[in-house]
Amino acid sequence: MVIPSTWPTGTYLATVSATGREALLRLGVQKVFRRGEPLVRESDASDHLILLVQGLVKATVTLENGRVALLNVKVGGDLVGEMAFLSGKPRSATVTACVDTRARVITSAQFTDFLTRYPAAHFDLDKMILRTLEWGEQRRMDFNGYPASVRLARVLAYLTDAYGQQGPDGIALKLNLTQGEIGSLVGVEEDTARREFRTLRDRGVITMGYRATTIVDRDVLRQIAEL
Repeated sequence: MVIPSTWPTGTYLATVSATGREALLRLGVQKVFRRGEPLVRESDASDHLILLVQGLVKATVTLENGRVALLNVKVGGDLVGEMAFLSGKPRSATVTACVDTRARVITSAQFTDFLTRYPAAHFDLDKMILRTLEWGEQRRMDFNGYPASVRLARVLAYLTDAYGQQGPDGIALKLNLTQGEIGSLVGVEEDTARREFRTLRDRGVITMGYRATTIVDRDVLRQIAEL
């Protein structure tokens, strides 16, 4: 397995110490999750963790009305399954590979031993969980305080800062997520999400491709997002 030399800012592997990172990347067993394959399923009783080495996954939850809501996305360097590991409760979400994703599957006992040997990594884990909770809280605040156009622009701005790749035509978001899935991050129906995406396109802020969006004018996007 080819290990990346750098990790996205804010991911678990970017925050742990160099020695802790090396030890963590040796834990568990290597596994490749193919696009569309679930890493963990909502309500499962398992408590292992999955360290993403390269790829992209999405966390979704089934609502009472049967619809599926997208909660978050994670990339290489992130950890999956930490809440079930800490709480001992069933999985709170289904995590699915958006692209072929390389990972290490780590047992609860192995990760507990790792935290014992590298106690500072426990604080890094807490920080990662706090960022996830802050993301959810921000989305709830946006939902109550802003119209759909602003909420969508805010999520696109966040995803651009976190996962965007600079290219000749702008900042590409190759997340392999549909417009409806991104819309579910801000609590809008698919038709509304499509309409807001078209509005941004018509204003020259973005261009759209299959499961990909390119941010052409980041400054205007942030203005729309009221950031």
